[in-house]
Amino acid sequence: MAFCKLVALLFALAAVAATVQPSKARIQGLERRQDAAGGDQVLRPSTSQSHNSAPPPRSPGGVVVPPQPATGSAPPPPPLTECMTPLIGMVPCMDYLTNLTVLAPPAACCDGLKAVIRDAPICLCHGMNGGMNSLMPRPIDPVRMIVLPLACGAMLPLGTLLSCNSSMSEQ
Repeated sequence: MAFCKLVALLFALAAVAATVQPSKARIQGLERRQDAAGGDQVLRPSTSQSHNSAPPPRSPGGVVVPPQPATGSAPPPPPLTECMTPLIGMVPCMDYLTNLTVLAPPAACCDGLKAVIRDAPICLCHGMNGGMNSLMPRPIDPVRMIVLPLACGAMLPLGTLLSCNSSMSEQ
């Protein structure tokens, strides 16, 4: 049984490693510059401080075209005030998370997990750091909680894992 847990932990670590964010230079993008002598394009890392915007488009004459505001974009969701409501969708997972003899999570569990990842991923920290144990009749296996997204074919955002880690270290 210990070997199975080790394999599951390695798969979870592989999933996390696959979601590592690119370096700052890659996020900033590459800036195209014209070589004064030959007119060849040379790619160099951008030195701008903005890491989520592309360089402004240029017209054929070299004039910078100002960026246009995005239309029709959805407003950001309101901040979460509690996690009980989103986590209720994960009730079908409790048997899998608390009973080592259950080999796979049920489909309803995976649907609930995917909804929490989509709508309130920060709430999963309560399962990973043991906060949900006070609500359960049996303690949740932390390895199973970490491996649950992999077992359900879902990707947990790396930012959520980092947030969980930072909130655990502040306690």
